[in-house]
Amino acid sequence: MSRVVCFVAMVLLPMALYAQEAVDWDRKMVEYGLVDLQSLDGDILVELKYSSEDNFVGVDMYGDLERAYLVPEFAAKVVEAQRILKQRHPHYTLLVYDAARPISVQRAMRRVVQGTELEGFVADGTRGGRHNYGVAVDLTIASPDGEPLDMGTGFDDFTLAAAVKGTPDTSDASTRTIDVYRRYVMGLAADGIISEQAAKNRVLLLEVMCEAGLVPYRREWWHFEELRSISETRSVYRLLDF
Repeated sequence: MSRVVCFVAMVLLPMALYAQEAVDWDRKMVEYGLVDLQSLDGDILVELKYSSEDNFVGVDMYGDLERAYLVPEFAAKVVEAQRILKQRHPHYTLLVYDAARPISVQRAMRRVVQGTELEGFVADGTRGGRHNYGVAVDLTIASPDGEPLDMGTGFDDFTLAAAVKGTPDTSDASTRTIDVYRRYVMGLAADGIISEQAAKNRVLLLEVMCEAGLVPYRREWWHFEELRSISETRSVYRLLDF
């Protein structure tokens, strides 16, 4: 993280968190019709990165929120991905880093990176992105002891090494297939950008998620979403406006 981001985070985030202290996040998520992912499958691990200091801003953004909430039909796809993973590797499990994100937190995150080199990686919260509608999940695969597999980079990495595709995302299914992603990721290994083992692990994650009906965002191996445009997403789902 740059010194600029660290400084801005120290200035702005205490104010953002103070304003959020009184919010009952779990109650609000349920009121908006979202479901706790672990209530559907208790074997899925959850470690919300924005409910800790282990994230790109280095500050706990979520406070008391520790559970991963999603729109029910989206959560069902994550549960299906877990079933597929367990079928292939019984000792592995999905480990969730982020799920539904209130728009107030999105705006606080944007204020932190405003004017820095990370600004382009964080939506401004004007209309909300997929996380702000409860239809995006950030996750990885964990080993039996709960340790995440090597994916070539950690969570919240903004370098080329975190990418799974070199072309823009579209809602055209032919451009977002497991074959497209597999070729790109194995190409990263061939170019020495990530290790061969990391590439294999990343492809495994891609395979189980794609088979369950979710596709990755091209810049972030950990982020998965539905194959629909953001405009359609906004028309179908409800913004988490709290």
